[in-house]
Amino acid sequence: MFIGPRSLFVCMVLGAGSVLALPEIARAGIPECNNVRLEDVANGACELRGSVECRGSCDRLGIYKKACATKLHQVCRTDCTFAAKADCTDSCTVQCKSECDRGISITCQHNCFNECSGGCDGKCQGASDAAQCRASCEATCDGECDIQCQPVVDAPCYTHCIECCGGSCKAQANMDCQTTCQDEQFESCEHDFEVDCSGSCSGDGALFCNGQYILSGSQLPDCVQALIARGTLDAHAEGEVSLDSLGNSAGKAGCSFSTRSDSATAPGVLLAVLLASRRWLRGRAGAVRRS
Repeated sequence: MFIGPRSLFVCMVLGAGSVLALPEIARAGIPECNNVRLEDVANGACELRGSVECRGSCDRLGIYKKACATKLHQVCRTDCTFAAKADCTDSCTVQCKSECDRGISITCQHNCFNECSGGCDGKCQGASDAAQCRASCEATCDGECDIQCQPVVDAPCYTHCIECCGGSCKAQANMDCQTTCQDEQFESCEHDFEVDCSGSCSGDGALFCNGQYILSGSQLPDCVQALIARGTLDAHAEGEVSLDSLGNSAGKAGCSFSTRSDSATAPGVLLAVLLASRRWLRGRAGAVRRS
């Protein structure tokens, strides 16, 4: 169906304002959100920032630690390939099995991360940058646990134990390697994220949780849709958005929305424009391919 210039339509926006409510715990390593862990995010602690507020937030180095550590774990994993130590997996598995025998429910992903990250405080005590050290430690735990636990869903408790301990112990075996590797690239990573964040403030906006930068730019719609699909974001309010038709060979849509007296709602409307624009552009591309 052809959409004429500035056709008006009603679309869903997220929440009643810029705050993205998180009623349930988000699962670890969300692929659409750059595999960032959001389990520790409190209800209502995520928000989409745009314009001046966004630029001010992006200027602060140090808010990119979670995002950088998650990214750099994958980068450094090609060099940090130590196997889990047998004494670690053996002692972990014995303790875990005893909990299974007592009827305690063990979930690989949840227990693996908690088992591994419990040592991050001790490891990072006295570090020159304790926040960065902890981000690297938790990202390593999270990444290895995600990989180890991904195939384990409907399995006996003891199977969850084996995989849980395997992921935790492999992360611990590679922790020093990961920390050293990430340290060498952290500053560059933070500056790259700062550029990405600042460049998106006047357009797509940026997603922050607990004051930490999560992502920005073209990845935002997929990340938000993934969080909605997991039941961790509410989509309940409605707003009116204007969408211009394609008017150039580059295939970009022009978007605009009506001015509102409550400026706090702008990021929510902005996100609605992003989501709607992406759906419409995909529809247009499909129509072109069929014609």
